[in-house]
Amino acid sequence: MLPINGNWKNCVPEWTNWNSECPLLKRQSDPHRNCREMDERSAETAHRRTSDEGKCRLCGLPVGRSTARLSWNGNTHSFCCRGCLFVFQVLSERPEGPPSDFLDTDLFRAAAAAGVIRNYDDPAPESSKKVCYPKEFVQECHLRVEGMWCMACAFLIEEVLRKREGIVGVEVLFFSDLVRIQYLPHRTSPELILKEITKLGYGAFLFEDDSGGSHEKKDLLVRLGVSSILTMNIMGISFVVYGGFFRELGEKAISSISYPLLVLCTGVLLYGGLPILKRAAAALRHRTASMDTLISIGSLSAYGYSLFSMSQGSVHLYFDTAAMLITLVLLGRFIELHARDRVTQGIHEMHLLARQKVRLMLDGRERWAAPDLVHAGDLIQVRKGERSAVDGRIVCGRTMVDESFLTGESRPLRKSEGEIITGGSLLLGNTVEMHAVSEGSSSTLSQMMQILQDALSLKDPIELFADRVTRLAVPAVLLLASATAAILVAAGATWSDSLLRAVTVLVIACPCALGIATPLARVASLGSARKKGILIAKPGALERARDLQAIVLDKTGTVTEGRFGLQHMIMEEGTSHEEGLVRACSVESESEHFIAREILEKAKALSLTWVKCKHAECVEGQGVCGEDRGKEVLVGNRSHIGSRGWSIHPALERKATEFERAGQTVVFVAWDGRARGLFSFGDTIREAANGTIAALRSRGLEVWLVSGDSQETTAAVARGLGIKNYAGQALPMDKVEIVRALQAAGKRVGMVGDGINDAAGLAQADVGFALAAKSNLLQQASDVTIISADLKKVIDALDFSAFHNHVVRQNLFFSFLYNGIGIPLALSGYLNPVLAILAMFASSLTVIGNTIRITRRK
Repeated sequence: MLPINGNWKNCVPEWTNWNSECPLLKRQSDPHRNCREMDERSAETAHRRTSDEGKCRLCGLPVGRSTARLSWNGNTHSFCCRGCLFVFQVLSERPEGPPSDFLDTDLFRAAAAAGVIRNYDDPAPESSKKVCYPKEFVQECHLRVEGMWCMACAFLIEEVLRKREGIVGVEVLFFSDLVRIQYLPHRTSPELILKEITKLGYGAFLFEDDSGGSHEKKDLLVRLGVSSILTMNIMGISFVVYGGFFRELGEKAISSISYPLLVLCTGVLLYGGLPILKRAAAALRHRTASMDTLISIGSLSAYGYSLFSMSQGSVHLYFDTAAMLITLVLLGRFIELHARDRVTQGIHEMHLLARQKVRLMLDGRERWAAPDLVHAGDLIQVRKGERSAVDGRIVCGRTMVDESFLTGESRPLRKSEGEIITGGSLLLGNTVEMHAVSEGSSSTLSQMMQILQDALSLKDPIELFADRVTRLAVPAVLLLASATAAILVAAGATWSDSLLRAVTVLVIACPCALGIATPLARVASLGSARKKGILIAKPGALERARDLQAIVLDKTGTVTEGRFGLQHMIMEEGTSHEEGLVRACSVESESEHFIAREILEKAKALSLTWVKCKHAECVEGQGVCGEDRGKEVLVGNRSHIGSRGWSIHPALERKATEFERAGQTVVFVAWDGRARGLFSFGDTIREAANGTIAALRSRGLEVWLVSGDSQETTAAVARGLGIKNYAGQALPMDKVEIVRALQAAGKRVGMVGDGINDAAGLAQADVGFALAAKSNLLQQASDVTIISADLKKVIDALDFSAFHNHVVRQNLFFSFLYNGIGIPLALSGYLNPVLAILAMFASSLTVIGNTIRITRRK
């Protein structure tokens, strides 16, 4: 198969002409008419034609100067363009085999219509995104980008790449330094995309090629060190000159000292400030502005004015201001980068692990493969000290595993044959071999990574507001600084004072702290929550969870362990236990319900045999029905039996009531118009349930317990937990109605369930929590997914929400406070550029330090 995440051009080393286009559609302007003509040609004619020397293997037209080649079935085939080669390769690599006529395929016709095979003379589509391309043509790559220092950087990269030919979709994740790109490999390539990003002044690498070390951090540290040394010398010389220590030397001698300042400051600007200047220039070329624009204008203004003053013989220079501005910005960004590395470390580790290679066992030999190339059923070997990158069922061996990377709980677990090792688990014991239980791209680890990436790309209302303010702030600051200088000049101030005031305003009003206030806190919260086994799928839930006023708990599998055991079998007189079990197994044999599994396991333990019912029907929330040996059989609750008008003997009813009052679940088995017996199942309340519910009530939340079990069973569990509000025999839509009723009463409602069976209720709730979900994560309808079965983590999630919102509001307060105080002082002339730089640095440092508290929270 064609690799999805790799560079498929590596498969065709003889393909070197990347600029040739297919002349297939030159004959006519209507590509569909070409497709219709080709459709009429026979397979025999097509194959005979394509085998001719000098003709395209796909379309049969002259190859010309194209050097597109592909080795297939032992022969080397030529193509008139890369579009033809790509279509041919996709068709020839199909699992069902190549078609008899490549031209008589839906894929070829879609390629012609979409422009993958297009007229050389026709202009390319304005945007690749405006055409719906077949999925076979679209590939995805992940890049790591270095040098993004504000949200405007991410915006710039995203906008530039969107306009590039061949890119279908692009998403820049600022705080994880990742870029996800969907592209058409016949129009562009990852290498060309990397060059485009590099032109903007950013460092870019394919994610799989990134060694994990920060190239940016090393480069920034060197630039900061050199700039700091030069700036200290500039400040020392300037202090001596301005202090009047060389006054006896004369004005001419003093002015000569300006040349060392010029040389030193030029070094700071051209080396330390080069990345900033390049990014500012790139932004200008694309008619946008960023923080780099403000810094560049401020430093170049001070530098340019100093050059002008030197030419006039003045010793009032501002080289120290320009150098200090660059150096302190580099220092601030180094600290910010260190903080970003810290808050994104867990996310980066997950990226690396999700792409960790897998040891496949083929005919007794090892072969390494990427997780995306693993298929269900493949035999995989994992050794002691390694982490499994995919989910697998053990077929040979026993071991101990640590699932703390997933669940946040470092308790070793014993795994033996038949049990599943979840992707991301660390093997502490012996080597095991296992069969992959799903495609590598659908493993638990890959799904967690997908959820985190989606969460990183989503923004809550506060962050959207901060982004809008930041984007508007940059041009507004430029306008304010220009207006300040113009007004001062018009009022009779000197050019020196006017420029100094404008640069001060430019620096103090730079919204660096505001740009990182919200997203940095979001990334820190997502990463810290994941380390505790809490996946936050929708960042908006972090804001909503703190305002919850009511919470609805599903009983089975949430408040209780969900591991039902068959406790009692009661049959009416004249009916044996064996007969009741066999009748029940007949209709339950195809059911996946845990109660059905318990009944079947009991029958197997007794070595009973039964005939599978051919027409079993599941009645949602009630039970199952079917036919066994000519008799209709019902297995389910009272509502199920009563729906057919069948009766339940008073003695059975009394026994059922007795079991239900003890908190057990009762299922009746009935045939011949009446219930013949019952099965009672017991469940265990989770150890953490009492403490969790007490904690929820102490927060002022109204707690509800809902279940599909009988009213009596639900009431017994509710009484044991001290819950006043409960509802039994609740179908999935009944749970939705309970949530809606609470919302109609003006309350914000949360719900805790299993994520799939309770999907409707979780989706309706303001915040949905899925508990004990290690598989099918992408199918969860929840806002927050708790990987383990620990109910206490619901409290942890609420704590994360409260603390996250507290930090975000503090960050925004500090950001606006610095600007609110600093801008009036700068306009009034009470600040100089150096003090403005220090204030700007302090505001960013305050936001970073405040956000780091999230990662330190236990």
